[in-house]
Amino acid sequence: MLESSGSRFARLTISALTSRPLWFALGTVNVLAGVVIALRPTQSFDVDIVTAWCRDWLINRVNPYPGVEFRTNYPPYALVALSPLAVLPHGLLKGTWAILSGALAITTGWLGLQTARSARGDESAIRLSIGFFLAWESLRIGLGLGQFTLLALASGLAAVVYRGKIGRGILLGLAMIKPQVGAAFLLWAILEGSTAPLMVAAASLVTGTLLFAARLDESPLQVVTLYGNVLGLELSGSDYRQGALERRPLIRDLIGQPAVADTVHVAVVAGALILLIAVSRRMTLAGRTLFLLPLTCLWTLMSVYHATYDLVLLWPVAVAIAVWLDDQRPQPIVSTTLAAVQVALLVDIPGLWWKLNGRPPVTPRESGLGIAIQHFDRLLVLGIFVGLITVALRWQPAEDRITVPTSAVAVT
Repeated sequence: MLESSGSRFARLTISALTSRPLWFALGTVNVLAGVVIALRPTQSFDVDIVTAWCRDWLINRVNPYPGVEFRTNYPPYALVALSPLAVLPHGLLKGTWAILSGALAITTGWLGLQTARSARGDESAIRLSIGFFLAWESLRIGLGLGQFTLLALASGLAAVVYRGKIGRGILLGLAMIKPQVGAAFLLWAILEGSTAPLMVAAASLVTGTLLFAARLDESPLQVVTLYGNVLGLELSGSDYRQGALERRPLIRDLIGQPAVADTVHVAVVAGALILLIAVSRRMTLAGRTLFLLPLTCLWTLMSVYHATYDLVLLWPVAVAIAVWLDDQRPQPIVSTTLAAVQVALLVDIPGLWWKLNGRPPVTPRESGLGIAIQHFDRLLVLGIFVGLITVALRWQPAEDRITVPTSAVAVT
């Protein structure tokens, strides 16, 4: 029988999306570009700034939380965890972190694939290439800025892969150096019922905070209060820290009344969490293994502040979708959608639109198309969340769907 044009298109699309040589080449170039950008004299702002905060605490014994005035938005235990950077000579800092970040990118790609292997029921290779992830623009942006998102993401993914309770707890705690990233893995652990690792993670965060306070000869309660003030300024009020992925700015544009929009946002966040919990309880064991972590990553991206470089949290989502597609006979529309999502992750569409329009001030666009493009990443995350919720409720591995007809069983 001749292959239909739709089936041929789907097969060719999947072949392109899983082409290891193609994505290895694109990913290698993208990672090298990020490292080169990070090594420029005017780049690596984040690693320089965070290291300065660590030096303030570790060497100068200066509190980087001066009252309610914003200075550092990293938790005290995170500065303790990152304090080894403070002892590096300034001339080696950027180069060392750029190389480590490049290695972290590859490690994160590998760990993302490991999180889905058990869902296949065997150790067979997943067709998706690590280069698929390494080619994303959000990864290059994070590398170029000297960000710590990859460290948090790699720690969280390692916590999912690692089976030891103490080690998993320590890794969960390390993922919380970026709370907006680590929250996805804490929520995953809660829904998985990983009580012991959660207790270890909590103990590591408390220990780090106590060490931070002890070095400054200050009360741990005072330190927590100061950080809480900074966190409150970032998450609430008219000048809240607006990212590129959470839904609050989109809801504000749609409603037009900030107070009402913020109330709606909180309700939607809570509703999505309740839906996620309900769906997690209705999934099969294989479905939980494959889809629970991607769903917690998506929920986190939609709910709190995330910059564009945090789109790397979609890596476990992409891996889960690839495993699901391997188990299906994908229709052309599914293959086209996956290809379109990958193209969107290769290019910062809102940023590109902003540049092409002459870098106008950040104000609501009159054009409906302009508003949609400015909120593209938010709509993308929301759409994937809805789609994955639907798939997760119905999915079971192909081998579980195979039934042997009674008539086919030989009588001996």
